[in-house]
Amino acid sequence: MCIRCHSRLTISRRRNYFFHAIFVILCISSFLALKKTKTNSSASIHARTVSTFQNILINKTTLNCVGDPLKKWCENQVQLCNSSLTVYNKLFVLTRAIILQPQYAKGKLIGGEDIQTVLNQPEQNEYFQFEKDFIKLSCNVENIQENIPNSHLLNVFSSLTTYETHPVTQIINETTIAVNRQDYANFYHTITDLYTVYLLCCFFRRDPKSVRILFLDAHPKGSLDILWSQLFHSYTRLGELKASPSIFYRELIWSQPQSQSEIDVQRYRKSAPSCFVKFREHVLKQFNINYKENEKVNCQALNVFFLVRHNYVAHPRNPSGKITRQLTNEQQILDDLKMKFSKYPNVNFSFNHFEESSMEQQLNVISQTDIFIGVHGAGLTHVLFMKPNRCLIELILPPGSIGVHYELMALLNGVEYVNRLISGGSWDTSRTIFECVMEKISHSCP
Repeated sequence: MCIRCHSRLTISRRRNYFFHAIFVILCISSFLALKKTKTNSSASIHARTVSTFQNILINKTTLNCVGDPLKKWCENQVQLCNSSLTVYNKLFVLTRAIILQPQYAKGKLIGGEDIQTVLNQPEQNEYFQFEKDFIKLSCNVENIQENIPNSHLLNVFSSLTTYETHPVTQIINETTIAVNRQDYANFYHTITDLYTVYLLCCFFRRDPKSVRILFLDAHPKGSLDILWSQLFHSYTRLGELKASPSIFYRELIWSQPQSQSEIDVQRYRKSAPSCFVKFREHVLKQFNINYKENEKVNCQALNVFFLVRHNYVAHPRNPSGKITRQLTNEQQILDDLKMKFSKYPNVNFSFNHFEESSMEQQLNVISQTDIFIGVHGAGLTHVLFMKPNRCLIELILPPGSIGVHYELMALLNGVEYVNRLISGGSWDTSRTIFECVMEKISHSCP
């Protein structure tokens, strides 16, 4: 009897040992399988990168070569690295299957800070220096400095190295355009930048609303940032990507510098460049502006708008917000004009400053304006969004030396341009403005 009990106990223990052994084996197997999965996952990223690269090279870009400057861009291109790097007109660069490593962009700021927290900071703090390995392509490009534009892009592409297989933490399939902004708080220069990027979308036949923007600068947050998010898919600051060690871009376009915009004053254009009309339409559409391109001037209800200039803090180097080129006795001048125009029931005279108005409000006012008045300044860039066959009156303060920025922009949009030198006395100023407006009205509505 005891022998039988002992035998049963032994069998029971053996069963327990057996099940424990199976459990241990299963745990070890699960651990090895998990480790293998992680290894395969890393390997799949390698494979995906190479596979994506091969597919990109097969899919050639169909360019839009119609008009000036697009035709010239098409005729002047240098393809390097099996077409994964193409320089157009020694102005901007298209890269495909490129790896970007943000940790090699060295700077003191991230960008996007509230302006009150960075007052008086040096401008150089708002830009990055790019160290070796910041960008990687699949092949070695010799003497790249000979082909890259002599601009901020030379600094970027001096960091270029090669990769065969490289683990990446993020893959961006959408076309991305890298922009290095200069006068980010200035409406004139922001519009020239926006048009440049829109023109690149037009050239590469990309829908602007599907294109991502990558800011290569570290400027603080600004009131004009909304233009970038409204006109394009979205924007990201390079400084915000530091947590991503390695990012694979299917198509990354490196935009030309601000001064090389086709509508910058240095180009001295007197006729609209490629895709300009579509750009204006795109801006107005994205801000829900009801706009009729060929609408005639309504002589029974003329809208005369005076854009005044008020102090405001636009960037860290002007902490007081004090602006130049302001009218002396501004309120008296406006009151005089209001009284003069009140005698003409067909004239609706209004005035305002745009510092606290939303972009939608600004564009809505300008798109309905027939005669636009303002002292020389970036706000006059709004002339681009007036209806054609209207009028811009630019007021010039002593000593009277200004550029032709807004005269050229008026020409691009088919808007009549006149300027008037304003004297110091408020009575003389209001009379000069009033007489100029009435002269334009008599021409438009004889």
